[in-house]
Amino acid sequence: MSFAVLRVPDFALQALRRSEPALAGQPVALVAGEGRQAVLTEVSPEAVGIEAGFTATLAMARCPGIVLRPRDPAAEVEAQRLLLAAAFTLSPRVEATAAGCCTVDLQGADPGRTEAAMRQRVLDLAAAGLPARIGAAATPLLARYAAQGADPVLIVPDAAAFLRPLPLAVAEPSAAHAAILQAWGIKTLGDLTDLARADVGQRLGAEGAALWERAAGEATRVLRLIEPPKSFVAEWLYEPPVESIEPLLFKLRRFAERIAFELRAAQFVAEALTLTLLLEDDTDHRRRFRLSEPGADVESWLRILQTHLDTVRTTARVSAVRLSAAPARPPVRQDGLFETGLSDPAAFWENLARLGAVVGDDRVGTPMPCDTHRPDAFVLARPPESVPAPEPPPLHPPRGPVLRRFRPPWPVRVLLEEARPAALAGPIAGPVRAAAGPWRVSGEWWRPEAWAVETWQVELAAGGLYQLARTAEGWSVEGMLD
Repeated sequence: MSFAVLRVPDFALQALRRSEPALAGQPVALVAGEGRQAVLTEVSPEAVGIEAGFTATLAMARCPGIVLRPRDPAAEVEAQRLLLAAAFTLSPRVEATAAGCCTVDLQGADPGRTEAAMRQRVLDLAAAGLPARIGAAATPLLARYAAQGADPVLIVPDAAAFLRPLPLAVAEPSAAHAAILQAWGIKTLGDLTDLARADVGQRLGAEGAALWERAAGEATRVLRLIEPPKSFVAEWLYEPPVESIEPLLFKLRRFAERIAFELRAAQFVAEALTLTLLLEDDTDHRRRFRLSEPGADVESWLRILQTHLDTVRTTARVSAVRLSAAPARPPVRQDGLFETGLSDPAAFWENLARLGAVVGDDRVGTPMPCDTHRPDAFVLARPPESVPAPEPPPLHPPRGPVLRRFRPPWPVRVLLEEARPAALAGPIAGPVRAAAGPWRVSGEWWRPEAWAVETWQVELAAGGLYQLARTAEGWSVEGMLD
């Protein structure tokens, strides 16, 4: 097992059905040409009694409910990229052989793991709306033959036994040679290889000798390898524009499935997603989602995107949608022996991402003190992935009253006498019995956001110790001392 071929039968039809959910389960056929010259090129299994080559008129007469559609090049490009992304998860050496077909060089791969990976890729592609078959053998040609008869995965251990019963059409003889061989009574590849190669070449020429080599599985070639994608982007143009969320979510699911495949093939994960909606009035709506836990899980991506789209109201219809992923290496870390991790990390990070989609990424996180002298200044940082050990008790225990801060501080009016607080009016009111202060601090005077705070501690005549702050915005009660 040195090569594998991934093949999608009726590729153009499957690509169209993958891009349009309304076609699922319906009899569908692709047509080429116009008017009476239109003929069917590919037919879905639901179209009973219809086959490729029928005229469109005859097809509609035999199957009244059939849906006739032309090929969709954009859908085929997207489906081909998905197929190639699946192939790159098996090996970095991939050839885009044809539309709906790619060849993978598996030399050096572990046979057991590779077979399990191929079967999983078939399941993944089917879940993504692209039914594929995979054949594996010693040469690219044998692997292509195996893919044609796979259900859904076929590995060829014995080439001669596999080739012998196959029909002659598998080797793709020319029409003239097919007629001659049929007259000779040659129906299978084994019948042809029972003849000597030299005799076949003498009677049918060089093309006949090449046909014999294909029938014997001896034809070999060098793969034309392609490079994996360097960017992880998907875009779709809607004709006509859409104004509901369902078409967007369906297309975003298809995009996410393909981008996740490409990330896995490159051994990346996504650390952020960017959603762009191009509107009919030439404006756009753009939003970047920072993923709290980098990964390539399609369902979690879709939940984040849907949560955001449920809150979006646009001024015009959506004419195009674009989804891109920012790649990153998977996070690798080793927990300490006594560290306590999250019981369900995936659910935790997913919930944080969903909160960020609603309120904004800059409003979700763990408060951390800023490197500044500004009182009570903090930033929201990424929560730690494990619960840290408790800090040791301070060498000197705290002394004096404890400040219990009000968040946010309570605005208050302060009556001054000789530049000292004499009475308060507001949520906390009454004359001041004693006042200590002021303590003044300031900073970042060289920036537009320069700050200055004047702090007082007061005792009211009716009882209670409070801390007051005076800034450019006015007076406030920062908290209670007890």
